[in-house]
Amino acid sequence: MSDNKVVELEEKISYLQNMLDELNMVIFRQGEKIEKLNNQIKETNEKLINQSQSQSEQSEEVIDKPPHY
Repeated sequence: MSDNKVVELEEKISYLQNMLDELNMVIFRQGEKIEKLNNQIKETNEKLINQSQSQSEQSEEVIDKPPHY
């Protein structure tokens, strides 16, 4: 193999390695964002469940009162 071909292949390998490193970093950051979004979804669901429970408890209190109150 000629020296030019070897240099060309080394350049391509170097370029591909850099691209792979960049893509790995993108995937890592996306994983972090997904984890944060999942946590936000869990928190929102918990808040909605708590709100729903407190509203149903409040409506039960209103229903339990006799009509003359």
